[in-house]
Amino acid sequence: MKSQDEGKAASPKQATGRHPERRGNRLLLYTAFILATLYSLYPIVAVALDGMDLNLAALFAGNQLVYIAGVPFHQGAWTFNPIAYVDALTFNAFPARVTNSLIIGGIAVSTALVVGIPVSYALARVDIKGKSVVSFVLLALRTVSPFAVVVPLYIFFNQIGLWDTYPGVALAELLLVLTVVVWMVKGFFADIPKQIYEAASMSGASEGQIFRRVALPMVIQGIVITAIFGFILVWNEYLISVIMTGPFTKPVSVGVWSGLGATNKTPDFVELEAAGTLAFIPAAIVMLAIRKYLAKGFSLGAAK
Repeated sequence: MKSQDEGKAASPKQATGRHPERRGNRLLLYTAFILATLYSLYPIVAVALDGMDLNLAALFAGNQLVYIAGVPFHQGAWTFNPIAYVDALTFNAFPARVTNSLIIGGIAVSTALVVGIPVSYALARVDIKGKSVVSFVLLALRTVSPFAVVVPLYIFFNQIGLWDTYPGVALAELLLVLTVVVWMVKGFFADIPKQIYEAASMSGASEGQIFRRVALPMVIQGIVITAIFGFILVWNEYLISVIMTGPFTKPVSVGVWSGLGATNKTPDFVELEAAGTLAFIPAAIVMLAIRKYLAKGFSLGAAK
């Protein structure tokens, strides 16, 4: 009994002795989190502020006069110039680039959903031969570099007249978005309890009826999230767009860099950074809104 009492009395001391270690671990964790956040946000904040032509000379020069070519300039205040954002929204064909991205993304995502939803249902539900092979091929396509396929696609589409057209660019973007749609929607179909499928089958419903009337309504929210995520992928894609588009269908991801090398003039980096910030904002807002649903989609029904 005495030894048990001593053991019980010693346990609070041991727990108290571990508290400094826990606080130290938490401090390291928070420090690493803050540093990682600052490291990730710095490029975004820097580009956004550069787009405003921000003058931070007051941080270094104080209330001083700086003479440039004999002309005095006051360096004692911060200055913002948002005119580049106004120009991006009204000039330089930026609204046309946004329209092109909306059309290309809409065609690509719609086609991916029409093709991918039945395929994902079959992979998650139907017992067919070769299902594992199809799953492996779809997964392997995600590891193929766009460099390996974009040049042959460019040659082929240029010969049949699909280069610099909305359908041609959307078909090329399917390489990026189709496998994502299949795997994410497959996860939502796999999350449906088997008892629901069995109850529908016992009621006399065919496989097509189960798909249309039972499974599809239950995963409609996941399909919407998948469509939004696929659209963001197409919105941000650059390599395929820069090769498969010309002056007619150039999207926003290419349009923000259209000034680089387009003419012999020196590009205005302030306007480019303003356009890049405007192109980044909608994608960031959407991703923050659906972030908790993406993890469920990528889990592929594994945690059931």
